[in-house]
Amino acid sequence: MGNPLGCGCALIAVPLTIGLAVSLLGALVEDPHRGAAPDQVDGIHPVLLDAYLAGARALDAEYPQCTGMRWQILAGIGAVESDHAAGSTISPTGDTDPPVVGPVLDGSGVGGNLTPHYDTDGGVWDGDTVYDAAVGVTQHLPANWDDYGVDGNGDGRADPHNVFDSVAATAVELCASHPDQQVDFTDREDLEDALFRYNHADWYVDDVLAEIDAYTAAHPGTGIGGGPGSEAGRTAAQWALDQVGKPYVWGGTGPDGFDCSGLTMRAWEAAGVAIPRVTTDQFNAGTRVPLDRLQPGDLLFYDTRPYAPGDPPTHVTMYVGDGQMANAPSSGQTVRVEPVDGPFYTPRFMGAVRPSSTGDL
Repeated sequence: MGNPLGCGCALIAVPLTIGLAVSLLGALVEDPHRGAAPDQVDGIHPVLLDAYLAGARALDAEYPQCTGMRWQILAGIGAVESDHAAGSTISPTGDTDPPVVGPVLDGSGVGGNLTPHYDTDGGVWDGDTVYDAAVGVTQHLPANWDDYGVDGNGDGRADPHNVFDSVAATAVELCASHPDQQVDFTDREDLEDALFRYNHADWYVDDVLAEIDAYTAAHPGTGIGGGPGSEAGRTAAQWALDQVGKPYVWGGTGPDGFDCSGLTMRAWEAAGVAIPRVTTDQFNAGTRVPLDRLQPGDLLFYDTRPYAPGDPPTHVTMYVGDGQMANAPSSGQTVRVEPVDGPFYTPRFMGAVRPSSTGDL
């Protein structure tokens, strides 16, 4: 680091145990759902696909007790609820035109509804001041939007007619509607129960599961990382995981303590690859990679300065697989493992770099 703030600010987090941290590389290789996000999916607008991916990642960060959420689950719901906003255009920021509004829920039987749902939003979202109608690409009741609606695209407003907001709110509802807010979406029974809470109909659960299974078969990747990576990258990541629990030491390069770039430098050194010592130089060495193509050993860079943010980055971590990164955060902290999509680092992200596996950089 070339800056005293180069390894971040003091954060509050619960580090993973060493045993759990070491298991991450194995999980990445063994879990058939891991892998890169698809560049495109037939029948899904690219902005909406981004919303499905973002919704799954956001749940990991905000509701860590709900595990295993995948974009395919959210896409399955979007397919059944609105045929992925069919008939509407989707702007680059996620707004739908015209807004997606379902049948009026007046109890007439349309859409299987036999119970009148009287107006709860003054017609703000559905345009009806007598009855409610489900709204958005994943179809939210206006009353439920008050409970689960979120700002998924960071524009400061939770709007069900924005696909990022609508999809993120669906992910939240699938988790938070559980009495204990604890769901394992890789467990078929947990998933079925969550879908039934979303729409109390067995036929609905069956239809959505069929869509989820079809998307999973065609596109097995979750979009969190891009596979197991190179042998050198896995070696570097495993070495970084072995340092979990050691103290952060300003200027530290081991073996007893590390600062952020000291940890990443030594990890790659253990894999037989020399990379520069300081964060700014590491940022300019290697190949830039997008988040959905991350592989173990890749370096993630952030600007953690509390004032005048901008170039160059001041903090670096290492991707270790399974959507997680090894991090030597700051004074008073220890080397730990935490989600790449965590709330502190995500808005400060500047880029990811894959060091060369041959020769010095």
